[in-house]
Amino acid sequence: MSNHIDIFDKQPSYGTFDEVYQNENNEGGGPEMVGENGTNDMDKKSAKKMKYPKSVFFIIINEFCERFCYYGMRGVLALYLKDSLQYSENNATIIYHMFVMLCYFTPIFGGIMADAWLGKYNTILYVSLIYATGNIVLSFGSVEALSIPHRELSLLGLLLIAVGTGGIKPCVSSFGGDQFVLPQQERQLQRFFSVFYFSINAGSVLSSFLTPMLREYHCLGSNEDCYPLAFGLPAALMIASLVIFVMGSPMYKRNSPQGNIALQVSGCISRAVSKKISSKEKKEHWLDYAEDKYSSKLIADIKVLLKIIYLFTPTIVFWALFDQQGSKWTFQASRMNGDLGWFTIQPDQMQTLNSVLVLIFIPLFESVIYPILAKLRLVRTSLQKLVVGGFLAALAFLLSGALELRIQQENPSLPGSGQSELVLYNSLNCPAVINGIQNAPQLPALGFLDLNEISSEPVSVTISTSCAGSWTGTLELKENKVFSYMLLVENNNLSLTQLNMTGGNNEMVKSPTFTPKLKILYSGVDQLSILAKTTDNTRNFTVEYGSHQSQQIVMPLFGRYFIAVNDKLITDITLKQGGIYVLMLDGNLNNMTSKLLTVVQPNGMSMLWQVPQYVVITSAEIMFSITGLEFSYSESPDSMKSVIMSLWLLTDSFGNIIVLIIAGFKMANAAYEMFLFSGLMSVVMVFFIFLASQYTYVDRSKTVKEEKKETVIEQTKI
Repeated sequence: MSNHIDIFDKQPSYGTFDEVYQNENNEGGGPEMVGENGTNDMDKKSAKKMKYPKSVFFIIINEFCERFCYYGMRGVLALYLKDSLQYSENNATIIYHMFVMLCYFTPIFGGIMADAWLGKYNTILYVSLIYATGNIVLSFGSVEALSIPHRELSLLGLLLIAVGTGGIKPCVSSFGGDQFVLPQQERQLQRFFSVFYFSINAGSVLSSFLTPMLREYHCLGSNEDCYPLAFGLPAALMIASLVIFVMGSPMYKRNSPQGNIALQVSGCISRAVSKKISSKEKKEHWLDYAEDKYSSKLIADIKVLLKIIYLFTPTIVFWALFDQQGSKWTFQASRMNGDLGWFTIQPDQMQTLNSVLVLIFIPLFESVIYPILAKLRLVRTSLQKLVVGGFLAALAFLLSGALELRIQQENPSLPGSGQSELVLYNSLNCPAVINGIQNAPQLPALGFLDLNEISSEPVSVTISTSCAGSWTGTLELKENKVFSYMLLVENNNLSLTQLNMTGGNNEMVKSPTFTPKLKILYSGVDQLSILAKTTDNTRNFTVEYGSHQSQQIVMPLFGRYFIAVNDKLITDITLKQGGIYVLMLDGNLNNMTSKLLTVVQPNGMSMLWQVPQYVVITSAEIMFSITGLEFSYSESPDSMKSVIMSLWLLTDSFGNIIVLIIAGFKMANAAYEMFLFSGLMSVVMVFFIFLASQYTYVDRSKTVKEEKKETVIEQTKI
């Protein structure tokens, strides 16, 4: 029968060598030996007798600890780059994805080392030492109290981590696969990859939840955060991962490296190309021209390798979307409201949802969704799952772009061309009427008025009150500028004091970290020293004699603050995420009153609106990532398993290059960028359908048969 498989046909199950051999050579004997589902009864019995390899449990626990380390560190990395190392959001995104790109580029070297020289066990062991060192360097570099080059050490730590995690990525999963006997334990192998992926996300769930909480504390000289602790715990888990892996050494089944496979592949391809150019003889496949120098088995393996590389090419775009959970989606969450009333979600904690959903979805897909889809004859093969996963990723970014547009509606609108913005604060207990500005509403008592999109020319106004008389004068206004003034009584006369003398927009723009911004206004003339305290953090404000105002300060956290003026507790205020506030003070120290004004509304959209896009991207991950992992291992030749696993991981690296390229264009609207990724993913998956329809699955029974024949030939020669 033909091995050519359309992606809408059922993936073949060929059985074992003995079954195929009997069907081909024993007339009439085949049907009696073959079971009801095309499985050899003898193989069923031998598979039952085989014990589940205990060594894989050490590998799974090792993977849990290593993934705890990686995702825990990566979960807070984007905010660390932006907030602590002071990179811009765009540059933080670029550095973040360069790091992820390296993490998924270096597996190619780890795979070659494992298959060609050191073997999987030694590669994992040696490279893990580099990995642990990188985590220690990163933790050390984040200690603000030390006079060290923080940026340089942090980037060095990230480089070592990228080399370490990349070096072991293709080896751990394939090393676990080596512990099984195929094809007898093929079903156990498939379950291993599901459990293996489950352990990855179990580690990710805990670390993605814990490290943002650790980041909130202040420690080692920092009054705002504790990145040394947030990076230190993952470093400790990486060391534990290494110890656990070594503990399982006596139980591991270790396959010896089979020579420098990379050189053999390149040599065979070069030989085939040169012979094809010079020879007039026609061959079935262009690689067959190298059969005069290289074995038929190596040529067959390279054919499989090239088919898989060709097939993997469109999958690159999936990772460009998937990895933006840690950058663009985290920044999107920071522009939203995480307050649930009983708990406040940190922006970098939203990534935990992906890992939690993976833990739920893996058994759900295996026991419910896949069987239903198979019965409906919709999704049955590996390649069909990859196709559906790709389109789901496109849908997730469509949802994310729509949400971004909704979030942007909450941003304060700044004055445009030919326009100015006027903000008036009233420190009096009575309202004020403004004459001279068309359609200007009443200025409320102890309140403020924000007049946007007014003429940018200076304007003469008269402000009248019922409790302090009136004031007449000219207000300075300029194009594209925001000017603010405060109405107060000075020397028993109504006065209007300009607060920002040159005009500026910064006081009406939300902070880059989307934590609150606070400014103090004081109607008196005394000098005030003001403290805004939480249990962990303090911010100092100073109102100079006669200035009536403090600087606007970005607050370290959102939540409740206690306000003390000259060491005397005055009031407590609650600041919400993304809000811009003014605290107005009136009176003297013995009888001081206060009122908090919300000048720019805090983030209104709940972070829970990100849940739908996380549900969809996680469904895509289940159908794409797990399937790709198992497909890469099962379809690859034995001599190239680590290399092909690393090629699967390499697609993740190239995906991050796509993010870097698009980020380099600095698109004005983040929503349009998300729509671009969604469209790109959809187009690519249409191309992938075409490639998948041409793919031929590896016939394992034929491979086993050929290997047995080669063994007989070698024994005959001996």
